[in-house]
Amino acid sequence: MHRPDAVLFQMRGSVGDLFCIHWPAPRPRVEGPVEAVLVLPAFAEEMNKCRRMTTLLAQAAQARGVHAFSVDLTGTGDSSGEFRDATVERWSADLAAAADWLHRQGVDALHVVAVRGGALLLNDLDLPARLARGSLVLWQPITSGRQLVSQFLRLRHAEAMVSGGQAESRDPRRVLQEDGFIEVAGYDLTLPLVEGLERLALPSSVLRHWSRSCWIEITAGAAEGVGRPAPTPAAARAVAGMQAEGLRVDLDAVEGEPFWATPEIAVVPALIDRSVACIGGKP
Repeated sequence: MHRPDAVLFQMRGSVGDLFCIHWPAPRPRVEGPVEAVLVLPAFAEEMNKCRRMTTLLAQAAQARGVHAFSVDLTGTGDSSGEFRDATVERWSADLAAAADWLHRQGVDALHVVAVRGGALLLNDLDLPARLARGSLVLWQPITSGRQLVSQFLRLRHAEAMVSGGQAESRDPRRVLQEDGFIEVAGYDLTLPLVEGLERLALPSSVLRHWSRSCWIEITAGAAEGVGRPAPTPAAARAVAGMQAEGLRVDLDAVEGEPFWATPEIAVVPALIDRSVACIGGKP
């Protein structure tokens, strides 16, 4: 399938076919490496809420002479399998297949944009040895797999309250242990996926692999008495610790809605601009 700015196709992944979108860059006008952006998608329904933003990012990168690539991981979106088939190992293999495909298309340098929980997949990101690592851009990253799972499990209780039904009497984690899975917001969350996610975090060692890292927060507005949006204290502490270790990590904040969780699809143009500036690209 073709659109003016993108090529949609299926590629073999860890256990089945993966739905992929490639935004090919025009022939470069200047000498230099062939660059690409690979999107590490958000978790569960957040991935769908973020599609518009990741598309805008891809189009902006493409306009700067940089390829862009997104993939629905196993059991998500339009790829093969059900969500209960997903594991961290399979998702990591899917991303490795995407990176290898880009390398075979002639890409020399790879940038990564990790969206929310997608940042956790950086731990096991396996890239071809000859593929240089460029910039890493983190969109409101979740830095703890245990935190991601806990937040997701809380949705089950919230759903019961909103619908007026009675919440599950068993603790969600007990349900997982006894049944092997638990249904949350229409997704069958399995024990293997939970165990895989909860071993993940975003340590500073992961960021050492990239030439530059940009951590971007999305806030409702500027703090009182401050002329521009400010990152959360938690993000400021995390980045300060990384910088103290000698890592090049730029922390920024842009004003906008939390598009990964809004009832209607929302966009934050400033986030696209800051991300493209971090990635660079040919003028």
